[in-house]
Amino acid sequence: MNKKRCNYMRSGFSFVEIVVATGVGLVFFGALIYFASTTRVETSKAENYLRALQIAQETLELVQSISLSEATGSGVQIFEGSLVDPNTSQSVKIPFHNSSGWQPQTRTYPAEYSKAWFYRKIRIVPVPAGIPNARFMRKLTVDVYWNENKTPDRIETIGAEPDRMRKLTLSTLLFDESEIY
Repeated sequence: MNKKRCNYMRSGFSFVEIVVATGVGLVFFGALIYFASTTRVETSKAENYLRALQIAQETLELVQSISLSEATGSGVQIFEGSLVDPNTSQSVKIPFHNSSGWQPQTRTYPAEYSKAWFYRKIRIVPVPAGIPNARFMRKLTVDVYWNENKTPDRIETIGAEPDRMRKLTLSTLLFDESEIY
Protein backbone atom coordinates (compact mmCIF):
# COMPACT_ATOMS: atom_id res chain seq x y z
CA MET A 1 0.00 0.00 0.00
CA ASN A 2 2.90 2.28 0.62
CA LYS A 3 4.09 1.86 -2.98
CA LYS A 4 0.74 2.96 -4.42
CA ARG A 5 0.84 6.10 -2.34
CA CYS A 6 4.30 7.12 -3.65
CA ASN A 7 3.36 6.56 -7.30
CA TYR A 8 0.23 8.64 -6.87
CA MET A 9 2.19 11.56 -5.35
CA ARG A 10 4.79 11.62 -8.15
CA SER A 11 2.33 11.84 -11.05
CA GLY A 12 1.80 15.68 -10.78
CA PHE A 13 4.08 18.69 -11.46
CA SER A 14 5.98 20.42 -8.72
CA PHE A 15 5.68 24.14 -8.09
CA VAL A 16 9.23 24.73 -9.39
CA GLU A 17 8.45 22.95 -12.67
CA ILE A 18 5.35 25.11 -13.17
CA VAL A 19 7.33 28.32 -12.48
CA VAL A 20 10.10 27.30 -14.90
CA ALA A 21 7.59 26.33 -17.64
CA THR A 22 5.74 29.64 -17.17
CA GLY A 23 9.03 31.57 -17.38
CA VAL A 24 10.07 29.78 -20.58
CA GLY A 25 6.63 30.46 -22.10
CA LEU A 26 6.78 34.16 -21.18
CA VAL A 27 10.23 34.55 -22.71
CA PHE A 28 9.08 32.78 -25.90
CA PHE A 29 5.90 34.84 -26.29
CA GLY A 30 7.73 38.05 -25.33
CA ALA A 31 10.21 37.42 -28.13
CA LEU A 32 7.36 36.82 -30.59
CA ILE A 33 5.65 40.06 -29.60
CA TYR A 34 8.93 42.00 -29.87
CA PHE A 35 9.59 40.49 -33.31
CA ALA A 36 6.09 41.35 -34.52
CA SER A 37 6.25 44.97 -33.31
CA THR A 38 9.75 45.48 -34.75
CA THR A 39 8.62 44.08 -38.08
CA ARG A 40 5.65 46.45 -38.12
CA VAL A 41 7.88 49.49 -37.48
CA GLU A 42 10.40 48.45 -40.12
CA THR A 43 7.61 47.82 -42.64
CA SER A 44 6.25 51.31 -41.99
CA LYS A 45 9.71 52.80 -42.58
CA ALA A 46 10.09 50.82 -45.81
CA GLU A 47 6.65 52.01 -47.01
CA ASN A 48 7.60 55.64 -46.39
CA TYR A 49 10.94 55.17 -48.17
CA LEU A 50 9.21 53.66 -51.20
CA ARG A 51 6.63 56.47 -51.20
CA ALA A 52 9.44 59.03 -51.09
CA LEU A 53 11.16 57.26 -53.97
CA GLN A 54 7.90 57.30 -55.94
CA ILE A 55 7.41 61.02 -55.23
CA ALA A 56 10.98 61.80 -56.34
CA GLN A 57 10.62 59.75 -59.53
CA GLU A 58 7.25 61.33 -60.26
CA THR A 59 8.76 64.80 -59.78
CA LEU A 60 11.66 64.01 -62.14
CA GLU A 61 9.16 62.92 -64.77
CA LEU A 62 6.96 65.98 -64.24
CA VAL A 63 9.92 68.33 -64.72
CA GLN A 64 11.13 66.36 -67.75
CA SER A 65 7.69 66.72 -69.34
CA ILE A 66 8.06 70.50 -69.66
CA SER A 67 10.54 72.43 -71.76
CA LEU A 68 13.88 73.24 -70.17
CA SER A 69 13.34 76.99 -70.63
CA GLU A 70 10.22 76.75 -68.45
CA ALA A 71 11.88 74.39 -65.99
CA THR A 72 14.91 76.56 -65.26
CA GLY A 73 12.89 79.55 -64.21
CA SER A 74 10.15 79.59 -61.65
CA GLY A 75 8.25 76.93 -63.59
CA VAL A 76 9.27 74.15 -61.20
CA GLN A 77 8.14 75.97 -58.06
CA ILE A 78 4.69 74.41 -58.41
CA PHE A 79 6.30 71.02 -57.72
CA GLU A 80 8.10 72.14 -54.54
CA GLY A 81 6.92 72.29 -50.97
CA SER A 82 4.94 70.22 -48.54
CA LEU A 83 2.56 67.56 -49.79
CA VAL A 84 0.37 68.29 -46.76
CA ASP A 85 -1.74 71.43 -46.44
CA PRO A 86 -0.67 73.17 -43.18
CA ASN A 87 -4.23 74.36 -42.50
CA THR A 88 -6.13 71.10 -43.00
CA SER A 89 -3.38 68.45 -42.53
CA GLN A 90 -4.77 66.82 -45.68
CA SER A 91 -3.00 66.09 -48.96
CA VAL A 92 -2.41 68.93 -51.38
CA LYS A 93 -3.44 68.69 -55.01
CA ILE A 94 -1.01 66.82 -57.25
CA PRO A 95 0.86 69.53 -59.16
CA PHE A 96 1.19 69.52 -62.93
CA HIS A 97 2.42 72.08 -65.39
CA ASN A 98 -0.12 73.51 -67.81
CA SER A 99 2.10 72.82 -70.83
CA SER A 100 2.56 69.18 -69.82
CA GLY A 101 0.64 66.54 -71.72
CA TRP A 102 0.30 64.52 -68.50
CA GLN A 103 -2.71 65.13 -66.29
CA PRO A 104 -3.07 63.27 -62.97
CA GLN A 105 -5.86 60.69 -62.75
CA THR A 106 -6.53 61.57 -59.12
CA ARG A 107 -6.37 65.11 -57.85
CA THR A 108 -4.70 64.47 -54.48
CA TYR A 109 -2.23 62.06 -52.94
CA PRO A 110 -3.68 59.17 -50.88
CA ALA A 111 -4.29 59.81 -47.16
CA GLU A 112 -1.35 57.53 -46.25
CA TYR A 113 1.02 60.13 -47.72
CA SER A 114 -0.16 62.74 -45.22
CA LYS A 115 0.99 60.65 -42.26
CA ALA A 116 4.68 61.03 -43.18
CA TRP A 117 4.53 64.79 -43.91
CA PHE A 118 6.40 64.58 -47.24
CA TYR A 119 8.19 67.68 -48.50
CA ARG A 120 10.11 68.11 -51.76
CA LYS A 121 12.70 70.53 -53.12
CA ILE A 122 14.01 70.80 -56.68
CA ARG A 123 17.33 72.09 -57.97
CA ILE A 124 18.34 72.54 -61.61
CA VAL A 125 21.99 73.50 -62.09
CA PRO A 126 24.32 73.57 -65.10
CA VAL A 127 26.67 70.61 -65.47
CA PRO A 128 30.30 71.64 -64.73
CA ALA A 129 32.16 72.89 -67.81
CA GLY A 130 34.92 70.25 -67.61
CA ILE A 131 32.55 67.51 -68.79
CA PRO A 132 32.27 67.03 -72.59
CA ASN A 133 29.09 68.52 -74.07
CA ALA A 134 28.20 70.05 -70.69
CA ARG A 135 26.54 73.04 -72.33
CA PHE A 136 23.74 70.73 -73.53
CA MET A 137 22.90 69.40 -70.07
CA ARG A 138 21.45 70.48 -66.75
CA LYS A 139 21.46 68.45 -63.56
CA LEU A 140 18.01 68.00 -62.03
CA THR A 141 17.98 66.99 -58.36
CA VAL A 142 14.89 66.24 -56.31
CA ASP A 143 15.13 66.02 -52.51
CA VAL A 144 12.21 64.40 -50.69
CA TYR A 145 12.01 64.79 -46.92
CA TRP A 146 9.65 62.98 -44.54
CA ASN A 147 9.00 62.08 -40.91
CA GLU A 148 8.48 58.73 -39.25
CA ASN A 149 5.31 59.00 -37.08
CA LYS A 150 6.11 62.52 -35.86
CA THR A 151 4.39 65.76 -36.80
CA PRO A 152 6.98 68.39 -37.76
CA ASP A 153 7.09 71.72 -35.97
CA ARG A 154 7.03 73.57 -39.31
CA ILE A 155 4.95 72.04 -42.09
CA GLU A 156 5.97 74.57 -44.73
CA THR A 157 9.58 75.77 -44.89
CA ILE A 158 10.67 78.76 -46.92
CA GLY A 159 14.32 78.88 -47.94
CA ALA A 160 15.66 76.57 -45.21
CA GLU A 161 15.99 72.83 -44.70
CA PRO A 162 12.58 71.29 -44.01
CA ASP A 163 11.85 70.14 -40.46
CA ARG A 164 11.90 66.44 -41.28
CA MET A 165 13.73 63.32 -40.04
CA ARG A 166 14.60 61.55 -43.30
CA LYS A 167 15.79 62.61 -46.74
CA LEU A 168 16.03 60.93 -50.17
CA THR A 169 17.82 62.52 -53.13
CA LEU A 170 17.32 61.50 -56.74
CA SER A 171 19.10 63.13 -59.71
CA THR A 172 19.10 62.94 -63.48
CA LEU A 173 20.36 64.92 -66.44
CA LEU A 174 18.19 67.13 -68.61
CA PHE A 175 19.18 67.59 -72.22
CA ASP A 176 18.85 71.16 -73.52
CA GLU A 177 17.49 70.75 -77.02
CA SER A 178 17.48 74.49 -77.68
CA GLU A 179 21.33 74.60 -77.75
CA ILE A 180 22.98 74.70 -81.17
CA TYR A 181 25.03 71.57 -81.77
